[in-house]
Amino acid sequence: MRHPTCSAALVPSLLTGTIRAITAALLGTIIAVVIGGCAGTPPPVTYARAYPALKQTRTLNIQVFRSNQNVELTNTTAHAFGPATLWLNARFSRPIDGLAVGQTVRVPLIEFRDEYADPFRGGGFFAAEIPERLVLAQIESPLTDGKSELLGLVVVGGDDE
Repeated sequence: MRHPTCSAALVPSLLTGTIRAITAALLGTIIAVVIGGCAGTPPPVTYARAYPALKQTRTLNIQVFRSNQNVELTNTTAHAFGPATLWLNARFSRPIDGLAVGQTVRVPLIEFRDEYADPFRGGGFFAAEIPERLVLAQIESPLTDGKSELLGLVVVGGDDE
């Protein structure tokens, strides 16, 4: 004799409910991993430091363009630079190997870090925060006497394009 609560019609509905629960749990886990992965912190860097206590001596005719999540500059001067540091907004820095005459350098904005190793907020499709504007660009170049010189660069359209 069959038990009154165990009917053949009840088994498929139990399976359907179980499949829905498993699917919902898997989908929730995938969404949590994707969102958590997008909000991860960038890897630490050794070059993060405070803005130098230098006065800008002059402005060079080197234009700095912001292109999506990158910054691009071309040395249109007759002066080549050896190893130097690029500064953005008097806060974020990134060392460069050099900048030859006529050379174009393209650097991802996320590689620029402040003294606490926080990255420049460059924006993008999955950005969790409002992107920062690029308003000031400078290059810190070492001099022969061991000191450094801070030179201004020309920022063209500092908004995220």
